[in-house]
Parts: sequence; C-alpha cells; structure tokens
Amino acid sequence: MKRFHAFFAIAVMVGLSLEAQAESVLVLGATGHTGSRISKILAAQGHEVTAFVRPTSKRERLTDVDVQYALGDVLDFETVKAAFEQAKPDIVFAVLQSRRDQPSPHGKPEVAIVELAERSGVSQFIYLSSVGAGPDTAAQRARYPDINFDLFAEGLVEKALVEDALRSSNLNYTIIRSGSILVEFGREPPSGTGRGYFTENQDVTGPITYDDLAILMTRCVGASGCFNKIYHATDDTLGPEYNHWRCRRFAPLAELGPACDHLRPISGP
Repeated sequence: MKRFHAFFAIAVMVGLSLEAQAESVLVLGATGHTGSRISKILAAQGHEVTAFVRPTSKRERLTDVDVQYALGDVLDFETVKAAFEQAKPDIVFAVLQSRRDQPSPHGKPEVAIVELAERSGVSQFIYLSSVGAGPDTAAQRARYPDINFDLFAEGLVEKALVEDALRSSNLNYTIIRSGSILVEFGREPPSGTGRGYFTENQDVTGPITYDDLAILMTRCVGASGCFNKIYHATDDTLGPEYNHWRCRRFAPLAELGPACDHLRPISGP
C-alpha cells in the first residue's frame, strides 16, 4: 500500500525538498480548523500566505500568524477574483466548510474557482474533499459503511463535481479526501498523533486529526510526487476514539450497535 506519514521523512517519498522554495499561497477557508493550521504552518515556513476570509469571520485562530487578508465570500465570485488579483497565487488551498442554514460553498462555486485558478496560471491546486465523493449509490454505501450518506449525500455529489473539474483541467491538482475528523461542538479538537497518513488506496478510510491533516497537506506544496493524485487521509491509531466519537455524534440510542454499548443507559431492577 502506497502511503506517507506525518511523522515520517515524507520528503523522500513524495519528492519534496525540505528547503522548498517560498511560494505565494492563497488559502480559501483560512479561519477554519484545517485552514488556520495550514496557514500557520505555511507562514512559519516562509511562504507568502493570503487568507481569504469573510468580513464577519472570527480570526482568533490566526492571531500572530504572518498572513495577509483578502476579504470576501466564495459565494460572491467578484470577491474571489479580487483575492486572486491581490495574492497572485502560485498555489491555492481550498479547504472550505459547509455551514448550517447557509448555501453550500461546494459544487458550482468551487468549480468556478478551479476555472479561475487555471486561467490565472496557478501552479498547484490542493483541494480538501471527502471520502465517498460521488453519487449516493448502494455500491458507495457498501464501500464506505462509516460514511453517513443520509446526512452528507448532497455535499458528496457537489465535491465530486469539483474533483471532476480538477481532473479535466490543466492544473497540477492534489485531492485529499478525509473521512472523519475528530471534533465535537464545544470541545477543543484532539492533538495530532503524528501517525496520520495519506494513501492512494481508495478503499482505506478512517479518522484523522486536524493537526495531522494540515501537516500532511502542507507537505504536498510544490511536491511533484503529489501532483495529479487523489489521497485518502486516515490514522489507524484512532480506532477506539473514533468509535466513541461516531456513536456520540450520529447514532440514536435506539439504533446503537455493539460498538456503542458504552453509551447505553444501565437499566436497574
């Protein structure tokens, strides 16, 4: 199985120099859990980072991080074009998150960004997608039983459109599909284990932390070994934590399986 790890000397495996040339990088979704970590890592490495953020976005995660800001919204394409003109990016990260009760940033808005990146001469487009991207079919559900298709089906179809746009473009793309990222409302995400990895085996899926996902994604900056690849991101060491998290987040008590026995109420005599 071809994989590379957050804790390993992956530069050897993906053809990346540890003294990578400084690049101009535009991060879409820069205030989120993944985007803020990516921005922080890249800025520390000396890259020129432009964080594309909504005017109302909270920026606490980017405090003391050396980034330039471009204000706008991916749903307002004119502001996206302005951000490209400001940043003149060599590399684009698209790590956007859907928000409840708001239009999705995935699908057509991201496809338009891919097309703009190609016209703008971007050298690499790194896209955070999801395991299961594509139509909701019986085959997909059987292949990825841990994915909640009932909840995420629409977003998975939208992300597949973006993947298709990248594959049919002339861009050097890197698509990273995450399965589950361990986080719960009101709690700080767990720290990275250093054991997360990318694999080209698309039958592999599982959880990963934001820390390790960001580390691995930034390792692909300028790395020819990452060009035109689709990776699945996972961490084999998070199995027990993942089971607990998944039970708490998705499983109604009436439908809990054996893996969720620890959450069942104890009935007395």
